Amino acid sequence: MASPGSADFAHPTSIILSLGTILITLIFALAFSGILRQLAVMFGLLAGTLLGMALGSTDFSGVSHGPLFSFPQLLPFGWPIFDLSASLPLLIYAVISMAEATGQTIATAEIVNSTQNVQQAIPRTIRGDAVMSLLGGIFGTSLIITSGENIGVVRTTNVKSRFVTAAAGGLLILIAIFAPLVRLATCLPGSVVCGTAVIVFSIIGVIGIDMIAREPLHTPGKNLRAGDGAGHGNATYTGTRPVSEFPGGRTDGLWQRHGSGDVDGDSGELVV
Repeated sequence: MASPGSADFAHPTSIILSLGTILITLIFALAFSGILRQLAVMFGLLAGTLLGMALGSTDFSGVSHGPLFSFPQLLPFGWPIFDLSASLPLLIYAVISMAEATGQTIATAEIVNSTQNVQQAIPRTIRGDAVMSLLGGIFGTSLIITSGENIGVVRTTNVKSRFVTAAAGGLLILIAIFAPLVRLATCLPGSVVCGTAVIVFSIIGVIGIDMIAREPLHTPGKNLRAGDGAGHGNATYTGTRPVSEFPGGRTDGLWQRHGSGDVDGDSGELVV
């Protein structure tokens, strides 16, 4: 529903679109079965977009403008160079991302009932993220880590096949090359996407609570670690000071990493 301080923040139309998207998603998830329930998130996204069109919050005029195909550019920032000041923050972020990927892999294993091989799956997942980050860097992308929202999608759709995941990845590549589809995706109302994100990430939170509930937390050490991680992560999202207000107004390096609940929560856990 937009960022605090922006003109659209907490606008009634934005709230209606977000809540409408959530409501329609819940209706499909609770009132239907089979394929309709599995595609509840997609139907909520589509219905929210249609509602946005009805309320005049969606503009598709730019879809027809521009090239038909768009291909990634090799080395868009020039040949790689080694910069110590830039590498150190990324190395720290990479270590924290490993902790994040570990939790996401365990959560996914819980959903697909494959916890027996999770210890072998975790390093494979991290290696996969590393390889894709290396390949993606050739095309100018940032570090690539396992996306947390995928966990919510797997739980919502109950589709657990890796072949479906591979096919979806292939479709995403085709969509990225076919430029009109990319422009169409950018026309989706931000409030609708926000409503969908609330559903997906809330599911991840419920999965995390279920996992924590199975762990005995009566010992002081475990209580401290769990509380510290939750406190660090929540403080990032509930705090009032943006990163730009940190000492010297710095938004680069380590200061830029501070501002993500995942990063702050994981780093707090690692320190403790």
